[in-house]
Amino acid sequence: MDYKQRLIAAAKYVCDGDARAADEARVDSSEFEITVSLKPHQVEGVSWLIRRYHLGVNVILGDEMGLGKTLQAISLLSYLKVCRKSPGPFLVLCPLSVTDGWVSEVANFTPKLRLLRYVGEKEHRRKLRREMHEYVEELSLSSHVPSLPFDVLLTTYDIALIDQDFLSQFPWHYAIIDEAQRLKNPSSVLYNILRERFIMPRKLLMTGTPIQNNLTELWALMHFCMPLVFGSLEQFLSTFKEAGDPAFQVGEKAREQFKILKNVLGAFMLRRTKSKLMKCGTLSLPPVTEITVMAPLVPLQKKVYISILRKELPKLLALASGASNAQSLHNVVIQLRKACNHPYLFPGIEPEPYQEGEHLVQVSGKLLVLDQLLQKLHNSGHRVLLFAQMTHTLDILQDFLELRKYTYERLDGSIRAEERFAAIRSFSQKSAKKSHSADAYQSSPFVFLISTRAGGVGLNLVAADTVIFYEQDWNPQVDKQALQRAHRIGQISHVLSINLVTSHTIEEVIMRRAERKLRLSHNVIGDDNLEQEGTNAEGTEAGDLKSIIFGLHVFDPMEMNIEKSDDQLKMDELTGLAEKVIESRHELDVGDRKFKINPMDLMDGHDLVVQEGPESIAFNPGLDEASYMSWVEKFKQASPEDDKDMLDLGNRRGLPDEKHVKAEAVRRKAEERKLSKWEALGYHSLSVSNPVGPPNQDVMSDSGSVRFVYGDCTNTAAVCPSEPTIIFSCVDDSGNWGHGGLFDALARLSSTIPEAYERASEFGDLHLGDLHLIEITDDHGEPSTHNNARQWVSLAVVQSYNPRRKVPRSNISVADLEVCLAKASFSAAQYSASIHMPRINFQDGSDRSEWYTVERLLRKYAAMYGINIYVYYFRRACPFVLMAYDVYTSVLGGIEDVLRYIMNSC
Repeated sequence: MDYKQRLIAAAKYVCDGDARAADEARVDSSEFEITVSLKPHQVEGVSWLIRRYHLGVNVILGDEMGLGKTLQAISLLSYLKVCRKSPGPFLVLCPLSVTDGWVSEVANFTPKLRLLRYVGEKEHRRKLRREMHEYVEELSLSSHVPSLPFDVLLTTYDIALIDQDFLSQFPWHYAIIDEAQRLKNPSSVLYNILRERFIMPRKLLMTGTPIQNNLTELWALMHFCMPLVFGSLEQFLSTFKEAGDPAFQVGEKAREQFKILKNVLGAFMLRRTKSKLMKCGTLSLPPVTEITVMAPLVPLQKKVYISILRKELPKLLALASGASNAQSLHNVVIQLRKACNHPYLFPGIEPEPYQEGEHLVQVSGKLLVLDQLLQKLHNSGHRVLLFAQMTHTLDILQDFLELRKYTYERLDGSIRAEERFAAIRSFSQKSAKKSHSADAYQSSPFVFLISTRAGGVGLNLVAADTVIFYEQDWNPQVDKQALQRAHRIGQISHVLSINLVTSHTIEEVIMRRAERKLRLSHNVIGDDNLEQEGTNAEGTEAGDLKSIIFGLHVFDPMEMNIEKSDDQLKMDELTGLAEKVIESRHELDVGDRKFKINPMDLMDGHDLVVQEGPESIAFNPGLDEASYMSWVEKFKQASPEDDKDMLDLGNRRGLPDEKHVKAEAVRRKAEERKLSKWEALGYHSLSVSNPVGPPNQDVMSDSGSVRFVYGDCTNTAAVCPSEPTIIFSCVDDSGNWGHGGLFDALARLSSTIPEAYERASEFGDLHLGDLHLIEITDDHGEPSTHNNARQWVSLAVVQSYNPRRKVPRSNISVADLEVCLAKASFSAAQYSASIHMPRINFQDGSDRSEWYTVERLLRKYAAMYGINIYVYYFRRACPFVLMAYDVYTSVLGGIEDVLRYIMNSC
């Protein structure tokens, strides 16, 4: 029997067995003690899972996002425990962001399941293992029947890898892997560790996007479930060669292969979409309207955009000859996208001194449009999910929300687990929205600011009825996942999705290419909504990048220099645009359809453009090298010479003139005389010299970041356990070490810190703008290393002290603070260290503009020197509350060795 016949025979066996068992596996949720009524499609799904369990088949639950896959999965586990008397244990692997949802649903809907949430820091997990040991040890004294203190162990992919030696010892009776697209790469560490080390013969994969890019990823999921059935990747690709090749997908042989593939997958995968269920009448959901708003480039953005193209002309010319590599192409695309989002994403563009104000909004076409949209949405009582791809873009948007005094929550990769869950719960509280009290509404978050990658998986945020994409993800599937955070079961309002795209730029090329991607998802599993192909999850492939850049030739470079188009878009037109978009939620009530709005078209009297699908957009630049080269030459002629140095603005600022050079020479001689005197007295200054100049790196670099964390900035090991760290603290020039707070914490860290500060005062070495860098040493004067990492404390002299003043200690001098931050960042770059500091100049009731200035400085030097800066602040007032569950002891036959391992490992 060849490979294709084997697949067909396996599918027929499963389908025949399913038909025989169909009448025997009718689901009655009351029998296995589920406390919620399942919807018809969920009853069907649980019945299907139960029948496949009886047949001994591992499967994929591939329902579209928002149809309640988690509830169906825990219903199956409850059935196994209550009806089948299965001893377990059961394993659930999922992303960290959805663990809170699993805990909540198990507690609310299947209370008979005892769930252990095995996540957290290393010490917390060690404590959990110790508690398991104590439970088993205590139970062994009174009973000879071994058991564990849980039925379901919930953990994340990362912890499964970190603690694989412990977790792989359990013979998991049933394993559920949520968001299983994580397993689409058969060469990944997670894929192979789970297959080779973990004991879990019965498995269920859950994913809303079983098909993302190609047949290789589909085979990886199916092979993980049933390796003996689906064989090797070479066999699979050889059998369905035409189906996987874009050039042959319209042929008769390809159609025959797709038919076979659909029949085979039907036996091992259950896939339902919202549109199909709504057509069948088994699901009722409010409609979703998707609108693309084409935003203009404002003059500053145009200058930056053109500067990038001029700077990258050698790479653009090399592209046609094939000399450019994928990384250089990726850098070009990233820089152009940043210019479309906001020019302040480039160091040196925002005017100094940094001050919060309207300039933040006026220099970005997208932000001008977003500003008007949010005003209308806020006044109408709507709530918004605001997605962006780049973390630095989120920083700009957060500054904007602060400027407009909008309440918000933020979720991205830098937000720790506890705060993620608190933010999600805070935003999901609907009581405030339903309340007639204006104060109650104002206190609830209006916007949930989310990184598409960090927040687009598995979250339930139906409290929002509006989704705005400030920038597109590389993979359209990721944006579709993000939209499902709001348009899912539990949503009661018409959902409006707004996609902001900068017209006539690289963003429009990316958008239109995404609309014309291959329809592999439709061809294989028959989705009605034609989930478009995306690039791989980590970015774009070289061929895609080349095609994207080639696509620029469809835009006339002469248009980039027409200033009058920028002046046409006045505030009243933006207000009208926003009203048109908001009204479309109900006026365009035609179900799930897409619309496009171009503000320039509206000014000319045109109305909305209805997009029926990819065919409606005649845009296929392909790889027309002749047209591309013609565009490059035309661009070279059209680009003004005075724009070419726009991106060197940051480097030019602060260059010394002749007068400053002479003054610096005089200061240097005086410094030399002072150092000679100190050396004679045995004093060595720890003050850091001024950096010679900015680092020799591209100002377009996206390295370095500012991250906000909770905790004590003197306990840097909790955040960066194995890298050098510098603690940054502000002091005055009095020479008197303070008491309480950070002063006591630093003194406890090392007595050399206050001693060095006081000694510097004795020798007249404390001046505003000085930064004293003190390395933490042991009792023998050697560098003290914690987890093999060196540590320093930097004391920034940024406050003056005068006992004659009414308030002796002055406020922090921002100018001196910037000097100290430059020195600290330079030192951190030298030692490959990160900087850790409390939140400076930000107190309740203070002017937020002071913190805006400080934050801008932090981001400036983090980007300039490519370092990470961690800002610490206090935890929320509402601590995370652990849920308690009913204790239900089950018999675990044949796992004495596991229990012995638990006791020994503690």
